[in-house]
Amino acid sequence: MPASRGRYVFLLPWILTPGGGVNAVVLGLASAMRERYEPVFVITGWDPPPPGQIWLKLPGFASGRRSMLGFIARLGPNLRRLRRVTRGAVAVNPHFVGLELLPLMLLRWLRLCPKVILSVHGADIAEAVKSSGSARSLFTWMLSSADLVVACSHALAEQVKRFSPAANVVTVWNAVTVRPDSPLARKVDGRYVICVAHFVSKKAHDVLLRALSLIEKELSDLRLVLIGGDGPERQEIMSLIHTLGLGGKVDVMVDVPHSEVLSWIARAECLILPSRDEPFGIVLLEAALARVPVVATRVGGVPEFVGDKIHGLLCDPDRPDEIAQAVLNTLSDGASTQRRARPKIHLGESLCQVSIQGSSAMRWRPASRFPARKKTWIVNSRP
Repeated sequence: MPASRGRYVFLLPWILTPGGGVNAVVLGLASAMRERYEPVFVITGWDPPPPGQIWLKLPGFASGRRSMLGFIARLGPNLRRLRRVTRGAVAVNPHFVGLELLPLMLLRWLRLCPKVILSVHGADIAEAVKSSGSARSLFTWMLSSADLVVACSHALAEQVKRFSPAANVVTVWNAVTVRPDSPLARKVDGRYVICVAHFVSKKAHDVLLRALSLIEKELSDLRLVLIGGDGPERQEIMSLIHTLGLGGKVDVMVDVPHSEVLSWIARAECLILPSRDEPFGIVLLEAALARVPVVATRVGGVPEFVGDKIHGLLCDPDRPDEIAQAVLNTLSDGASTQRRARPKIHLGESLCQVSIQGSSAMRWRPASRFPARKKTWIVNSRP
């Protein structure tokens, strides 16, 4: 390993494994910066990571006398461990911000660690917004104390600024680097549309199922594949499938390996993301690289990079009738779908080039290959 490469430290509250979402973002950034920096992965959660990742357990900050005393008792040792693991790095980049990062931000406030770039992804800011009292004050202080806060969409950046007006926030869209090339685990019977999303309320699987009950009146042979990480809504989704009489039309799969998910996307007639809230929607980029048409809702960061009738079809949230019509239009109008696919392919390939390369001297420039009507940023660094 060349001695000239500086260390760039990623912090995550869970084990880093190949997959979608935040893990895909972090692994993509690490891959993009390897020629200039040595990526280091520090896991702050309570499960031991595999070799190659550093385990540094950081307890969360919770109200209550006992919890606060425990946090204070471990503060000194955690400060020393954090200083040791970050010493000499060009930057420290936590992904998914929680109060367990308080010791790191205290080190930065004391100028005892490199610059800190906080990357927020949506659910972390939602947690901060719901907080109150001392927890809310600490979230606000952490965001305002970071050298930079990177949001994955302009919509999320605006949310951060409303919560912590003093925060130095910029937008860098997410990117994907993997093309689908893995075989499916089992044969698909007939045509299907797909939704890839965790089984939680904001992903609006209920709306999609009601849309499917409308679609099947015209396309009785079409199936729906639902793939996602397990969540509190899965049992309700299964019950709704039965209530709507869609038991023979819907396949539900949980915790599918990411490479297999990409193959399911690549072979779908259309990808649907019916979310009520979506800070970014990285699965739409995965569909773009697979040249699969998309139907999504105009919420959060989605409209920033998916132009309606340009890269896909956008609908209002909680409107199963709109989603059903958009899917029917996509599947029936091949010529329009192909026209939308061309700029979407370019969009996906352009966004794959986005990377963050941290350094003590950063400069910001507009990304030249993005659609002219959209503005985003790429972080570069000087040697």
